[in-house]
Amino acid sequence: MNASLQSLLTLENFVDDIIKQANVWRVHPDAAVMRLKEEHSSEDMTLKSFLLSKLKRAVSFDAPVFADDGQQDAHEFLDTLLNQIMSLSPELQKAAASKGTTYSCPVKEHLSFKMENTRTCKRCGAESKKQEEYTNLSLDLTPGGGTVEDMLQNYLQEIELEYRCECGGILSGQRLLFKTLPRVLILHLNRVSYTPDYRLQKVTDPVDIFRDLVICSEEDGQCYSFVSAINHLGTRAGSGHFISEEVDLDVPVTDPSDRWFTYDDKMVMETSGADVCEKGRRNAYILVYKRQD
Repeated sequence: MNASLQSLLTLENFVDDIIKQANVWRVHPDAAVMRLKEEHSSEDMTLKSFLLSKLKRAVSFDAPVFADDGQQDAHEFLDTLLNQIMSLSPELQKAAASKGTTYSCPVKEHLSFKMENTRTCKRCGAESKKQEEYTNLSLDLTPGGGTVEDMLQNYLQEIELEYRCECGGILSGQRLLFKTLPRVLILHLNRVSYTPDYRLQKVTDPVDIFRDLVICSEEDGQCYSFVSAINHLGTRAGSGHFISEEVDLDVPVTDPSDRWFTYDDKMVMETSGADVCEKGRRNAYILVYKRQD
């Protein structure tokens, strides 16, 4: 929870968007999942623990897997939290309208994007297109090592599948592309695989993390800056420890000091972006990139 929430708190515009609409969601009985920022700067550990427990109960109401104290996955928690915030939108929009104001979902405004799935018959060329909304992408690691760009290219590469077309053809090509681009792009690196005897194992193939990432959509291209990472520490897929590493929000991206912070539960240590990229080669689990507007 700490690693996931700390990573979200690095996204200033996203957090500000939540705070400025508190008059709408604060009175809603199911909106406890929106309380990401409350008392974040407080030094009262008892209060922090109380608020985290309250948030955890709110998340586990719809996702019982998080109800106990068992080890859980940071990506699953983050994905669940974002989806729950989005699911509140219709009710909060109605509540805002009754107050004579408006509500816009912070997740949709900052993290959501659309991918277009195109299926093309190999025999006649007939196409079928479908759009889906995402808040993050899960990427498979490149065997033996590679860059984040390599992983994205593999994700978008056309694959062949069996599909019976009206023309009688049985093979189609399927390809994904970005239809729209988000203000913040979250990439989940899939470091879990199955052994030949169907046991889970952690994948430690190295990933080269660059500070800038250029992504093209159907409409345009954008440059993104690396601002946050969640690392999984440990050798086993089913256990371990998550930490987060975030850029110092008070230091410009171009500042030569390159100051970042490592958040390991209640311990906070100063580090650098260069060290974060190096340590993340075998441990990075979630990468967060912010669009350079």
